[in-house]
Amino acid sequence: MRVVALETSERIGTVAALTAQDDEVTLVEVLTLPGDQRSAQSLLPALHEMLDRCDWRAGDLDLICVTTGPGSFTGLRIGVTVAKTFAYASQAKLIGIPTLSAIAAGVHSKQPRLWAILDAQRQELFVACFTEEEKETAPEVSIMGIEEWLAELREGDSVVGPPLKKLAERLPAGVRMADEATWAPQAAVVGRLGIEAFLSGESDDPLQLVPHYYRKSAAEEKVAAAKPQA
Repeated sequence: MRVVALETSERIGTVAALTAQDDEVTLVEVLTLPGDQRSAQSLLPALHEMLDRCDWRAGDLDLICVTTGPGSFTGLRIGVTVAKTFAYASQAKLIGIPTLSAIAAGVHSKQPRLWAILDAQRQELFVACFTEEEKETAPEVSIMGIEEWLAELREGDSVVGPPLKKLAERLPAGVRMADEATWAPQAAVVGRLGIEAFLSGESDDPLQLVPHYYRKSAAEEKVAAAKPQA
């Protein structure tokens, strides 16, 4: 099975090519999108370059995996649109993976409670808590104030996610940070989760899959606030 995975929820995205045969998953190629370009400019060229490196054609693909949110509104929209287009054109299957699941799955050591976090702006975080007993592919995502989230942490918890660059020194005693190399979501992990979900019988309809932003954009909130109350 030939698999392509896209991760565009953060400022710098990645794309990955993987193969899966029986229970063996092999990472074939990974490309990091240029940090000085928007995903809309760089994603398709990077995908075509990766396919060339693998000597694959779009019609050879069996599965497309993509992060669905939370994350950058524009990045998610571009990533999901490209994934749907590739899946529709190649007749490949499609799997959407929550961004916080991809972050959590990048932490390989066992953790009693692992918090995956993303910046939600306005001094808030997108938060999901994963336990060893409940490693959900579709986690419950909450929006929490930074102070509120810090108060929820307890000794023995582990945390992972890009906001740790600013929050590391504020973590309570006894709370562990995952290795910094795992903080950002990676396309290779998205691909592995997608393969696992697909082999369990899951797939998404290319016509129905949409990004999950978990909140309205600032522009949408401004429009809603300007509407007269009934």
